[in-house]
Amino acid sequence: MASSNFNDFVSCPYDKTHNVLRGRLLQHLDRCSRNSNIELKVCPFNDVHRFPEENIGEHIKVCPDRASVELFKNKEKLPGAKAAASIDVVKCDEDWDKDPDVPTYNPNAYCEENLVIRSNVVNGQPRSVRRNFRESERRRFADKQ
Repeated sequence: MASSNFNDFVSCPYDKTHNVLRGRLLQHLDRCSRNSNIELKVCPFNDVHRFPEENIGEHIKVCPDRASVELFKNKEKLPGAKAAASIDVVKCDEDWDKDPDVPTYNPNAYCEENLVIRSNVVNGQPRSVRRNFRESERRRFADKQ
C-alpha cells in the first residue's frame, strides 16, 4: 500500500479532530452528519463542501466548482463552440454493403482440414467415444503427412 502525504488528509467540518483521506471524505461526511447535532448545508456544486446556513450563500458565490457547472450549462458561450459546428462532410465512394459474399469462418472445419491438434472436442464423453476420437485423429494426422 502506498504511503499517503499529509496533504491528502482533510479535516471534517462536523468535528475538526477527524482527519480523513480526501478520497474517503464524502463517505465520512455522510456517516458523521448522522452522528452529529450540527446542521450544515450542502453546496449545490460539490457534495463535500458543507457550511452553516448563514455562510452557504457566501460560499456559493465563490465556490471553485461553480465554474465547471456554469460552463456546462452555457455550452454555446464556450470559446471554440462555433468552430466545432463547421465540420466538412467527406464524400466516399466505398460502400461496405456491396462487399462480395464470403462464407463465415468455421473453426471446426478448418481444424479438420489442417494439422491442428484437437483435444477438448470430446471432453465429458464416455471412454469409448474418446478412444475412437483419438484413433481418428491419429489416422487424420497420418494421412496429412
